[in-house]
Amino acid sequence: MPKRVALAEGMRGLNDFFTARGFTVVPADEANAEVPLVVTGMTENFTGDQRRALKAPVISAEGKTPEEIVREVENAIGRMEA
Repeated sequence: MPKRVALAEGMRGLNDFFTARGFTVVPADEANAEVPLVVTGMTENFTGDQRRALKAPVISAEGKTPEEIVREVENAIGRMEA
């Protein structure tokens, strides 16, 4: 199964970073139980209710390097597949 990640508005700077690591990047509205959503810390609080409704793992990018974000996304995908 191809790895997919959704990026919130304003996170496009990570698009190439994820693509280079084998991910397919999709818009935030495609986040679901199988596609983690990466958000800025600023949008994290606004997605709390949506996260519960969509059951999408939400990864906050605030204060993290791109490598740390990718690792968290990969861990979330691993938990979903388990």
